[in-house]
Amino acid sequence: MTVYVQTSNKGSVNLREKPDKSSKALAQIPYNTKLEVEYVDSKWSKAVYNGKTGYVMTEFLTNNKSFSKSDLQAIHDSLKSTLTMIEKLLK
Repeated sequence: MTVYVQTSNKGSVNLREKPDKSSKALAQIPYNTKLEVEYVDSKWSKAVYNGKTGYVMTEFLTNNKSFSKSDLQAIHDSLKSTLTMIEKLLK
């Protein structure tokens, strides 16, 4: 399953060796990073990041990617351009 890392402060999360907060951190996963998870439970999810398999707290994972203002502006501009072309074709 594909998920994204999201925290309220837009910070990174730890990929841990075991499903425990005191377990060794294998990597820091940046905000909005796309991850593949092998399984999810209410507290921990088993994930793969940069070739490393470990555990991430499930509360920091979501199915939805967050878009920045510049991402949204680029989408808007692209859609506006497409609509303009369609309007010209319809005339």
